[in-house]
Amino acid sequence: MKLDHSVYPDLDEPPSDLQTSADKADYVHRVCGQWDYGIVPEPETFGLFAGWREVFDAFPMDHSAAYHTFRTRFGWPRVPGRLLRANYEIYDLQEGRTDPCMDWI
Repeated sequence: MKLDHSVYPDLDEPPSDLQTSADKADYVHRVCGQWDYGIVPEPETFGLFAGWREVFDAFPMDHSAAYHTFRTRFGWPRVPGRLLRANYEIYDLQEGRTDPCMDWI
């Protein structure tokens, strides 16, 4: 298993293997976090993640564009989630309101 150790800046010794689903989910989270900020994963990461659907299903990241992109790329079913909010939605949430017409969109 070839891992991108650049996603582990907080560890002196990055893992060389991921044994548990939680370890894999942490790695997915780190890779998606980097990609959400513009650092595209290596082709090997796409190959690795192609066999990890159970991890993606068990630990969804519904607000990560990268997470949804991986799922789309692999042809997996979509999961519910809101990637972006319009300014008026943020203001409404801050004021404790919701737009009654949002269900129509």
